[in-house]
Amino acid sequence: MITEKGQLSQARRNWTSRFRGLKIDSDNRRKYGVNAPQYAELLWVGTKDVECGLKKWTSKQSAQVVDDWPVDLDRPLQEWKAIGCCLQHWQAQASWEETGLVDQMMSWIREKGKVDRLSSHEEVLQRYQQLDHLYETVVAERRLRTRKELVAGNFREEGGILVHLGPDGRPYFGGKGNHRLAIAIAAGLEYFPAQLGVVHVSALNSLSRYRNGPVLPSIPIDGK
Repeated sequence: MITEKGQLSQARRNWTSRFRGLKIDSDNRRKYGVNAPQYAELLWVGTKDVECGLKKWTSKQSAQVVDDWPVDLDRPLQEWKAIGCCLQHWQAQASWEETGLVDQMMSWIREKGKVDRLSSHEEVLQRYQQLDHLYETVVAERRLRTRKELVAGNFREEGGILVHLGPDGRPYFGGKGNHRLAIAIAAGLEYFPAQLGVVHVSALNSLSRYRNGPVLPSIPIDGK
């Protein structure tokens, strides 16, 4: 994907993540035992179970345990513009231009110079062409691949769809991975792989049900 890091940047992130994960995992095990949340660990989340999202924490706060929950920041998924526009494209066959996402990206690029490693109209169109290819691949394979399957040497599920576990284990979209979450919804997937975000203390006992992945279709040996 045009928005992925280069090999050197990816390798640097992998090592940084391993060191960060080592510390966070050790601290969490000491506080919460052997089944404690792990930094950037892979979760398997039911697509229909994610009804809301909130944008408060980043992926670097993965596995952080909190005892307070910002209910005032909850937003239904249909209010997330990128997700809504993607569904409009894949489900209602609107062009990317008609969804408004291309114009929005170009507005951000004019303001900031570069967004998501994109700096031109041509690169923006290339990105959405790649998303169409990804969508077609997911429909054909009936699954979203994990980050390790997509990026050689990736640390756990870092860079995946960010999902926080709120009170009583309810999953909340964390604002990272809009397009991939929209693909999971549009393709009608039962489950999708996600990177663990922040965990509410009451959700610690719910971790096990997200760790046990579903039986998924195998990927063809020559699949790309």
